[in-house]
Amino acid sequence: MVDPHTGHLDLPDILLNMEYADKMTINEQEKEMIVRGILDSACKMMERIITRQSPKKRTLSFCKPHEQSKKAVTRHTILFNNLTKTQRLPARPRDFRINLEGQRGILGSELSDILGISVRNYLLKPKRNNFHVSRGRLRSDVAAGIAREPQIRKIIYEILSDSKSRESIDNAILNSEIFYRFAKYCYEVYLYQMKENEQAFLNTTSAAIRKYGLRHKNTKEESDSLDIYARDLTPAKIDRLAKGYAINTINKIKQDEARKNYIVSLSVAVVVN
Repeated sequence: MVDPHTGHLDLPDILLNMEYADKMTINEQEKEMIVRGILDSACKMMERIITRQSPKKRTLSFCKPHEQSKKAVTRHTILFNNLTKTQRLPARPRDFRINLEGQRGILGSELSDILGISVRNYLLKPKRNNFHVSRGRLRSDVAAGIAREPQIRKIIYEILSDSKSRESIDNAILNSEIFYRFAKYCYEVYLYQMKENEQAFLNTTSAAIRKYGLRHKNTKEESDSLDIYARDLTPAKIDRLAKGYAINTINKIKQDEARKNYIVSLSVAVVVN
């Protein structure tokens, strides 16, 4: 369960082990081990994302057709709506559709696939245990994981419902250097996208634009404001802005219990991906 070369906990191995997965409950020692595994996996995931591609190269990936597709934009919108409480929960698929302005053409099967991914990533909790699984032929390793998913789900929900475990994950992630670097990296990607491809940026951030709007300059005073213009974004300015936005975002998350819970869920999602 521990990689002898890196010292990292192999969390999927822990959760798929019969000794744990067939239990209805887990003891405190096992719970602590799983929490450490979640933290370790989340930190590795963020480090891997940051180091795999520079912000500018990842921006180019986000501008490609599959990342700008109707399905991708819908997935981003649902995630944003959940995080900002625009989407009231519990909700049925048709309730999610109501908040998908601009994505009216999304098929029912496509929406089910998107919601299914959020369920499998523990960002949404299904009412039924036999929630719809994405269409298509599954890889053998994915199929094996799904076969054990009900048992794994019980363990994950036990961790998420335990206030002590949630607090441990909150404090460790939000106060870590890697989370700050990850938040800064994400803002750098968005700012480079704003500079390089306006239409892709508008698609990616469409949910935020619908909620908060775009302000147009009507007076000289507004034109002299500190708002950001794509034409003025140099690498140095992008770096400076991303640092400020990352710090501001982390501080806001620390003050919002719902957002803190979403950070826990995002961390747990690493377990099943």
